[in-house]
Amino acid sequence: MKNGVQCLLVPVCEAHPGWIDLYQAAWRIAASNVTAPAVPGWKPQMCCLPGAANIWLWDSCFMTFFARYGDGIVPVMNNLDNLYRLQREDGFLSMAYAMESGKPAYGERINPPLLAWAELNYWKFSGDEGRLRDVLPRLVSFFDWIKANRRRKSGLYWFEDSGSTGMDNSPRSGYLSEHLNGSDICHVDLAAQQALSAECISTMARHLGEAALADRFYAEHRAIVEVLNRYHWDSQTGFYYDVFNRDEPTERHNFVNHKTVAAFWPLMAGCCCTEQCESLLKHLLNPEEFWTKHPVASLSKDDPNFDPAGAYWLGGVWAPINYMIAKALRREGRPDLARQLAVSHLEAMSAVFQSREYSGIWEAYAPEAFLPATHKPSINFTDQSPFILSAETIVRPNVVGWSGLGPIAMLIEDILGFDFDAPANRITWDIRTRGLHGIKDFPFQGGRISLIASDQGASGNGVQISAINERDVTLVLLVNGTPQSERLLQAGTHSFPL
Repeated sequence: MKNGVQCLLVPVCEAHPGWIDLYQAAWRIAASNVTAPAVPGWKPQMCCLPGAANIWLWDSCFMTFFARYGDGIVPVMNNLDNLYRLQREDGFLSMAYAMESGKPAYGERINPPLLAWAELNYWKFSGDEGRLRDVLPRLVSFFDWIKANRRRKSGLYWFEDSGSTGMDNSPRSGYLSEHLNGSDICHVDLAAQQALSAECISTMARHLGEAALADRFYAEHRAIVEVLNRYHWDSQTGFYYDVFNRDEPTERHNFVNHKTVAAFWPLMAGCCCTEQCESLLKHLLNPEEFWTKHPVASLSKDDPNFDPAGAYWLGGVWAPINYMIAKALRREGRPDLARQLAVSHLEAMSAVFQSREYSGIWEAYAPEAFLPATHKPSINFTDQSPFILSAETIVRPNVVGWSGLGPIAMLIEDILGFDFDAPANRITWDIRTRGLHGIKDFPFQGGRISLIASDQGASGNGVQISAINERDVTLVLLVNGTPQSERLLQAGTHSFPL
């Protein structure tokens, strides 16, 4: 670990100093949660939960999306390397492993398969083609294991229970099935996550010159999309649901009638047509469904199981889900909505962080109050006075861990508007923030770069760009999504109006 946080990339957002305080706190907590298990071959890693004895797969994948901005403060890919070391020859990877023994913590259960998504994005950020080539066979074998063991004859996919989906107490299925057969429920998020993995693997293979593999996984993606939309999409409500479905594809199936955030994974995986996308956005932005005081609620507000205080996945707001939805919105050409979500998320996190009772960064948050997620508190949610909890919180503090996604990754990507493409040696900056803002001392392509925008003139309409870069880089500038210029910045100091 390096000394303090001064060596980190420094975001600038003059209008919101509280967000920068939250950003710095996230790095301090993340650094304190790095552990080095005394197990041969085990690399130092970031803990998913403070003091946890297990390493979880989907937590580890999500943490890479913000750890990459740490400039060495935390290990970025070590969690995934530790998991690959435990991967079976048949491709299986458990949802979690006990760090001391290296054995699966919950048997033959899986977590959301997000490794390919994490690896592709790390390659885009780092340009590390050697790693891409090394991990590709592991990603293929993991995809194939899930296809062979968690896919019904209908083509639909199933988790063992809600806990395996990662959404522990969400009303999506019963208890863990004794025979690991998913209790005849097929889960929309696993199908979409497999589609996303197939798309990412195809992109990797294409880049590495493995055309046959790329073609195979392109076809895998299209096949999953077709089955997913045939079974999981309900045209009457315009939403995706889990379904009850046995092995025969001709049998009637019934929807599991709960609207959960699992329905937004198809948006992330490129499974939606324009009409489906628009319908999902209506549900997302509806304050009586998912766009709660602190969005996004993990369970729709009109569900009888919804808890305004969160109760974990009965409405609780989770950083990885917000991050995924923001990425899906950007993919669908709605960076404005991604920014709106990021701003709402950071404002709520900052309010909790600055409170006297609950200062910190939490595992999950209440959807209808600026509080950590809690269970059955007696709170008057219409009262505008400070909330006082009468029940203990059921989420953990200092979870950085994946709760660092908001203060770090969403701040840099969705609010400040930066996108880094190392293979192309290109930085794209979509300017949507007013006032002095940008980044300082960002490590990119073996050098450092600072990019600052400031309003100019009494009207505030003009924008002045200042850049200091140690190596040549292409800078693409947009304002509110509209392209403005693309220029090669040679190493040096630059200042120009936009």
